[in-house]
Amino acid sequence: MAGYNFQIQEMNCSSCVAKIEKRLMQEEGVESASVNFASGTAKVTVSRESITPESLAQLITDMGYPMTPLEKVEEGKDSRINWLQVRAFGAAIISLPLLIPMLGGHLSISVQMILATIVQFGAGYSFYIGSYKSLKSKTANMDVLVALGTSAAYFYSLASVYAHFSEHLYFETSAVLISLILIGRYFEHRSKQSARSGMKALLKMEAKSARIKREGVFEEVSIETVVHGDLVTVRPGERIPVDGEIVGGGSHVDESMLTGESVPVRKEVGNTAYAGTMNKEGSIEIKATRLGKETSLGNIIRLVEEAQGTKAPIQKLADKVSGIFVPIVLGVAILTFFIWGFGAHDWREGLISGIAVLVIACPCALGLAVPTAIMVACAQGAKEGVLIKNAEGLERAAQIDTIIVDKTGTVTEGKLTLSSIHSSLSDEAFLRKAVSLSRLSDHPLSEAITMKGKDLSVEEIKDFKSHSGRGLSGGGLLLGSPSFLESEGVSLEGIDFEKEKEIIVALSEGKKCLGYVTLSDQIKKDSKEAVEKLHTLGKKIYLLSGDREPVVQSVAETLSLDGYFAQVLPEEKGKIVNDFQQKKHVVGMVGDGINDAPALATADVGFAVATGTDVAMENATIGLMRSNLSNLLTAIHLSKKTFIKIRQNLFFAFIYNTLGIPLAALGFLNPMIAGLAMALSSISVVLNSLTLKKMGNRVE
Repeated sequence: MAGYNFQIQEMNCSSCVAKIEKRLMQEEGVESASVNFASGTAKVTVSRESITPESLAQLITDMGYPMTPLEKVEEGKDSRINWLQVRAFGAAIISLPLLIPMLGGHLSISVQMILATIVQFGAGYSFYIGSYKSLKSKTANMDVLVALGTSAAYFYSLASVYAHFSEHLYFETSAVLISLILIGRYFEHRSKQSARSGMKALLKMEAKSARIKREGVFEEVSIETVVHGDLVTVRPGERIPVDGEIVGGGSHVDESMLTGESVPVRKEVGNTAYAGTMNKEGSIEIKATRLGKETSLGNIIRLVEEAQGTKAPIQKLADKVSGIFVPIVLGVAILTFFIWGFGAHDWREGLISGIAVLVIACPCALGLAVPTAIMVACAQGAKEGVLIKNAEGLERAAQIDTIIVDKTGTVTEGKLTLSSIHSSLSDEAFLRKAVSLSRLSDHPLSEAITMKGKDLSVEEIKDFKSHSGRGLSGGGLLLGSPSFLESEGVSLEGIDFEKEKEIIVALSEGKKCLGYVTLSDQIKKDSKEAVEKLHTLGKKIYLLSGDREPVVQSVAETLSLDGYFAQVLPEEKGKIVNDFQQKKHVVGMVGDGINDAPALATADVGFAVATGTDVAMENATIGLMRSNLSNLLTAIHLSKKTFIKIRQNLFFAFIYNTLGIPLAALGFLNPMIAGLAMALSSISVVLNSLTLKKMGNRVE
């Protein structure tokens, strides 16, 4: 078995996905094919060596969808988006003068023809190409509906000008419709580009080279040439390229990209190091045990790829309906023409009524129902600090019943603060001695203590020394972990550290312990209130963290959460989300780190807070730009209101066509009335979507 990944261009709707997958599966030796419309990518698994990525790419390219093996795709901004932007907003500008006659003004017919022709065949040429591809494959998509409806309005108007059989023209109808749909398609492509950048950010975490020791000689080699058992040397400030056991040296390693925790972890001989983490101080030597996709980082990348490749539960309703809607409309229009001609012997009325059927059936309202609501929701969301990624996320967010929240940086501040002092001395006297040492170190623990006593006068310390991973010494003082003080001969008898649920830093002078401080990652001010409101909405909330259980339990109890998961590895986070989904829960995951990316992608809706990494933001469905749980409430409320608007828009669009087509066929609607009705249907959909702006920051 072999798996290939591709990038596909020119997909315009979910029916394109179905066609590509169907064609790939028709090839003998192709075991599975999954096309992701949102990211424009495909993953194909084959069982025959004779099937190459190039042959599969050519197969789909011949269908009219340029497909390229992912490793051959060049980095950089997609120029097609720039061209789409020019077409969309250029068409809108050209279409504006065509509205003058509708407002009671005058615009010469020749000018109307020229402007409409530029939009119809200049900006709107892609709809004709898309229609050709779709009809060639014996299917119908939104391109067919758009091309059919706008062409009916345009050519009817053109015929009216030269044949003089009607005074009514519909040039503005075709031009404005094309402009609006192109603008919607432009924003759609922008969101696709953002979705793809998340995976690129993850891939950048993988090392390209490693410094290995072979036969006593160090050499820099490509990461692909490293084998199991190689001794890899990592210097300060470098990323660790492999998973393995530390066999030499010692250092503090920043594992926040893996665990989400802010405090660097001390690594000694015998400990495990992980690829993608950052070595902060001192050189370490690692015996490689897991390479490439075997590493923890590689596993995270694989999980995110799999989660992104899964199919959304909700398909694009408009594209589904279009498959049967187009032939039905065509059939009704043709039938109308012949019934009027043969039955009533009025071929002119038959032509007028047939065209009215096509005009009234133009998918303007249907095509705008979802994108206008999304566009307004995105704008309103940005104003309220909520970044919406797609329509599926909007719907699912309103249905969430279970919320899993990462601890560090989400419900807590993500930075250490000194929370309590336990000493026989006064707090000021104790801090003065502690800060005398801590100010000489840039370790996160030292910085927290220094910040607490920043306004105090301090003692000058002689013979200062940093004991890596243990503590500080100088001037007869020791500052560090209880085990460090004990190793230096300080008696800690009678001091109960077990009761503490936070990080402990002790201080001694001579051989006497003066006391200790506890350091904590403070809970954000709005977290408790937000949790209470989420509970009133019927949501179950669980805390998820890689931290020690006492710390996680303490936060969960403080916030009155429904449960917690402690000491969770990154690859386990996605499994926890999946376990809830298997129990038929609709799960929302809130996180801010690379380690949260698999869970964010696996969840029904992923929420990434603003302090998070680019990877977390890009793999989430919704971004919380104000970095607090109150913003989560706003997001849920916005999603609920937006999806209500989407359903209202779709319902209205379908009812409009259901009622309008029979009236047009029976001759009660001439093309002018039909065009006006079509325009009004579009306006009503847009106005209904714009009511989202009145939502405000409410929770109902």
